[in-house]
Amino acid sequence: MDKLAADNAAQDAEAREAIWKTICLAADEVRFRFAIEAIHELDDRDIRSTSSVPGVLTWQLVEALSLLCVIVRCDDAKANVVSVFGKMGPIELREDGVVRYLWAQQTLHGEKSALGGRPDIIVTSSSESPHAGNAVRIIEAKCVRKLGATVIRGEFGKAHDLRVASYFIWSFYSPSPKAINGAKGLGIDLEVLGFDTNRRSDLIASPEALLSHVAHSQEQARGGQRFAQALVDAGQDAQRKLLGPAE
Repeated sequence: MDKLAADNAAQDAEAREAIWKTICLAADEVRFRFAIEAIHELDDRDIRSTSSVPGVLTWQLVEALSLLCVIVRCDDAKANVVSVFGKMGPIELREDGVVRYLWAQQTLHGEKSALGGRPDIIVTSSSESPHAGNAVRIIEAKCVRKLGATVIRGEFGKAHDLRVASYFIWSFYSPSPKAINGAKGLGIDLEVLGFDTNRRSDLIASPEALLSHVAHSQEQARGGQRFAQALVDAGQDAQRKLLGPAE
């Protein structure tokens, strides 16, 4: 391991630069492959490889990369403009022959609680503004040093309330194995970005490596639909408890 990430993600200039270079690479690929006219960063500036790292928080860079990687791995995408920072959507996607819609920083309310929330990235089944009835999957970006039980249970509650099929969390720092296993047990895909692991040097040197890691991890979570399965399993467990042991 060449170097560990700084205690404060905002101070890890190497990682921020690597993420931004990967965002630029992903933007070039999206423009080349799809009917998308422009991809904007701050102040409606188009993202170019010559652009310097914008003055946003590190989790916002991770969110922007995650959003573009959703598009990179789809079959087709349509939008006039994609804005990678702030409220955005919808972008029409086609994934495995199914039409989906991509949003960022949209407020929606839970199915049972009616409590509001603003996930980083939402994929919906219809072009209506995101709501519990059309939310298919969610992607979150976390840059906190300690991603423990309280945060994970809170994210589980949000996912359960929204009835999504997949709930994915990027963590800038490596959580404890206990936290990762706990998230997995709840049906949440918790993935480490990798800048505080022995992959750091490769991720910094190669935007292609980081792009592949992010895009592949999100695609695997999409196909696995672990949260939907966790809900099914939980319902079956509850029913067995209510019915009692079989005679």
